[in-house]
Amino acid sequence: MTIQFVTEYLDNKIAENENYIECSVYDLRVKHNLTKKDVDIFLQYAKTRLENLNYQVYFTGAKFSYKGERKIVESNNYMVAIKVRGDAGDGEQIL
Repeated sequence: MTIQFVTEYLDNKIAENENYIECSVYDLRVKHNLTKKDVDIFLQYAKTRLENLNYQVYFTGAKFSYKGERKIVESNNYMVAIKVRGDAGDGEQIL
C-alpha cells in the first residue's frame, strides 16, 4: 500500500461521484487485498487528503446527514466522505 495507491483510489472514487465517497470493507480488504494494517494506514492518508479537498469524513458507526436523510456508516464501510459546499468553508454539507 502506497501513497500513490491512496491517491489513485480516491481519484477514481471522486470521478465516480464527487459528492459522496464510500470506502467499503469488500473493496479494500478483498478486491485490493489490503491487510488490516494497510487499511489503517490507508484511512489515515485518505482522511487527510479528503479533508484537504473539502470533504467531511466519517468512519464506521458515525452518524451523518446526506440529502436530508440521517445515515450511519454501516459496518461494511470503513469510511464515508461528503463534499462540503461553499467557498467560505462554512461546514454546510450537501443535503
